[in-house]
Amino acid sequence: MFFKSPFAPLISLSKKLPLRVVLLVPFVLQISGTVGLVGYLSFKSGREATSNLANRLQAEISDRLTSQLEGYLAIPKLINRINADAIARGELNFDLDSPESAVEIERYFWHQIQLFESITWVGLASESSGAYIGITRQSEEQKLEFGISNRGNNHYFTFYDIDENDRRNSEPLRPGAPYDSRIRPWYKSTAAAKRMNWGNIYSGLNTQTLYLSNTNPIYDDRDRLVGVTSVDFTLDRINSFLNDFQIGRSGEGFIIDREGNLVATSTDEDPFKIQGENVERISPRNSNNLLIRATGEYLEQEIDNFSEIRAPRSFSFQLEGTQQLIRLTPFRDELGLEWIIVLVIPETDFMKQIQANTRNTVILCAIALIVAIVLGIFTARRVTEPILRLNQRAKDLARGQWLSATTIEREDELGELAKSFDSMAVQLHDAFATLEHRVEERTAELEIAKEKADAANKAKSVFLANMSHELRTPLNAILGFSQILTRSQRLDPEQQESVNLINRSGEYLLSLINNVLNLSKIEAGKIGLNPSSFDLYRLLDDLEDMFYIKAEAKRLQFHFERHDNVPRYVFTDELKLRQVLINLINNAIKFTHDGGISVRIGYQSALSQESFLISDPLPNPLPRGGEQEGEINKQPITIDFEIEDTGEGIAPEEIPHIFEAFGQSQSGINSQEGTGLGLPISCKFIQLMGGKITAKSQVGQGTLFKFDIQVTRAKPSEIVFGGSKRRAISLAPNSESYRLLIVDDKPINRRLLLALLGPFGFELKEAANGKEAIALWQDWHPHLIWMDLRMPVTNGYEATQTIRKSDGETIILAITASVLEEEKAVVLASGFDDFIRKPFREESIFMALEKHLGVVFIYEEAKKITISENSVKINYTNLNNLSGEWLRILHIAIVEGRVEKIEEIISEIQPKHEQLAIDLLDLVARYEFEYLLKIVEEADALN
Repeated sequence: MFFKSPFAPLISLSKKLPLRVVLLVPFVLQISGTVGLVGYLSFKSGREATSNLANRLQAEISDRLTSQLEGYLAIPKLINRINADAIARGELNFDLDSPESAVEIERYFWHQIQLFESITWVGLASESSGAYIGITRQSEEQKLEFGISNRGNNHYFTFYDIDENDRRNSEPLRPGAPYDSRIRPWYKSTAAAKRMNWGNIYSGLNTQTLYLSNTNPIYDDRDRLVGVTSVDFTLDRINSFLNDFQIGRSGEGFIIDREGNLVATSTDEDPFKIQGENVERISPRNSNNLLIRATGEYLEQEIDNFSEIRAPRSFSFQLEGTQQLIRLTPFRDELGLEWIIVLVIPETDFMKQIQANTRNTVILCAIALIVAIVLGIFTARRVTEPILRLNQRAKDLARGQWLSATTIEREDELGELAKSFDSMAVQLHDAFATLEHRVEERTAELEIAKEKADAANKAKSVFLANMSHELRTPLNAILGFSQILTRSQRLDPEQQESVNLINRSGEYLLSLINNVLNLSKIEAGKIGLNPSSFDLYRLLDDLEDMFYIKAEAKRLQFHFERHDNVPRYVFTDELKLRQVLINLINNAIKFTHDGGISVRIGYQSALSQESFLISDPLPNPLPRGGEQEGEINKQPITIDFEIEDTGEGIAPEEIPHIFEAFGQSQSGINSQEGTGLGLPISCKFIQLMGGKITAKSQVGQGTLFKFDIQVTRAKPSEIVFGGSKRRAISLAPNSESYRLLIVDDKPINRRLLLALLGPFGFELKEAANGKEAIALWQDWHPHLIWMDLRMPVTNGYEATQTIRKSDGETIILAITASVLEEEKAVVLASGFDDFIRKPFREESIFMALEKHLGVVFIYEEAKKITISENSVKINYTNLNNLSGEWLRILHIAIVEGRVEKIEEIISEIQPKHEQLAIDLLDLVARYEFEYLLKIVEEADALN
């Protein structure tokens, strides 16, 4: 057993370091470390002492200022209490309209204001008449004047001079204005508070200064308000004693209210600014003093609400390279007056000597470091010079200088090592020459492969663009004219259904095109989720109905199993989930010829953990029930899906490749159906929804696909049943007449827009290429141009650029069959105002006209009814109160299978029978048309 030294890690590290470093480091660390440690401890101790001193100084100044403020603010409260006692003793009364009482009150206030020099106003207001008598000290010349509003001067607020007998002169000093003290803010706030109260800071009537008033309500022995006494004083006194305080050597102090406005400062500037004849209070950040202004700006960034300051707090910030120490001390009296005392002192007031010591310490450390480095270099050079030469030889070898020789003429170990280096250099020279030749050959092969890959990617992009354009152009006409035909009132129901079939077929063809484009987007990482709240039960029922007939046609069993605890209303990407299930179920039916297909849906662990293949008869499907009641939990949950068939199966070696683009199993190849895109797209969609997909299969026995997704629960109120798309039927009354030019080389595309826009009264013209469009634009001056991009003679880009050179007002909208996102940026940069892809829907055209021309359309009223969470089973007795005509119309719509018409008819009774409408809509949503038809027939028979 060996003893392990605690210094073993250091010894191991020293072996990895250069020898020069090992020799230099001890000298440098020993000297500079000792001096630096002493200097650091000295600096830290001095800084802590300075910080404590600064805190004590600021706390002491804050305490003294608080005491001064309390004493100063106690005077008006004392006067109001004295006056309240005088009123209680009968020395003062509120009969202010009586000349005798007025003389007594004026004399009393004159003596009182002589005793308290800090007071600028003492007054008394009557509740019965609104009269007011007060005396004021004009702060500029310390002159006393009476302010009177009573019956003697027709209740005009008037100022009077005081004669040599200390009485009011009969002639006013200046004309007054009507004044009723009862409607003044200070009177109303005091009456509402029902106690002594501080008013708001305000500016004087004839002086540009700030005042604060203290008011006190007076009640009689029946607890009725008889009047209010008031004492006002100027804030200049607070400014004065703040200015007299010595706040450090260069510090400043100021007081702010809870709104952050200045009350007083320790500088000579006023805490307000004059705007014409008005006095406007300012915040510290608007102060002329640099220190106060910077402090105010810092506090506004750090403190969201000054009302939250309930205890002293300290801050610090940098101003012009100097640390500033801030202390905030809240001030509050028993009447609710709330101010904040702010003291800011530069740290340099305390740190001057410490900084000098720090500079000396830094100089000593630098000198010690230089001395240590010089000594270390001298020592290391004596020891490491031959080693450095050998190291240089190794570097020469690394740079490919194979044939240079070492200059170490020694017979010791280093000399032997130098000879070995020279021998190794010759061998490396030969090996690298061979390797370099091989690398050049491989590089050339990779360049050729890269060029082929780039060419293939470019060809794919060109193919996608051309394919999209060529397929979407005829699809634009198919979908566009089918939408126009749905507006026709001349089609009978059978023809209308045929038009709908054409539209659905076009939409299906468009979805096939989009599958190829989705794969391209997936490869480029440009596809994402579009989540929404929807009814999962309804989605599953739709899919079951969709594939049941197809399975029955092949005489296959087809079962849907949904566990009871699967939530009904969920939030995720409904379209992507639908696409995944369609792809997997469709594959299962396509490759199954005997037996059946089972689709199982479970919540977390509801499904069996062991995968199995169908060998026994398929179980009966679970009943379609509602989800459990309870609080909706927005936490993500996992829903599991299994699609199992008894089909041809997949060989084990093929399973890893079926999720690759264009990858197909042998069964898929033999069927000569499909493109090999369904499973790769499904796999990517499942990953986007937070899940994964796996497959198990045995050739000749069947295949099991399992996948899960992450969803959150949704509330039934978030699910909207029925479409929200509105159909435009006409222009708004008195609409302007607009000229629209349609430019497209395909006549069918021009005809489509003419047919769509013509019924709305627009002036329309058409052009077959960009050259014709330019000529029509010059002569006709259209408001808006629908411009195709790919056209003969002159394309859309060239035509738009020609128009834009002399006209920036005409709206030009690009219409193209391209789907490449990067082309949209090129189009908008070429002068187009917007970008619409083919095939377009009619609402896209109407929305573009509304956006760019301000056209106002009149739409059919959209009817939406939300599905109730607590839908109940109803019977024919619930329909007894409805008219026979309504029941017959609903009966016809059910027999014809027109779901939209059924929803529209049911929505008509919602205003009077809301719950019944919701219950009926729930039956429609769950496709229970047989039961719905039964109760309608029974109710109609009894009506």
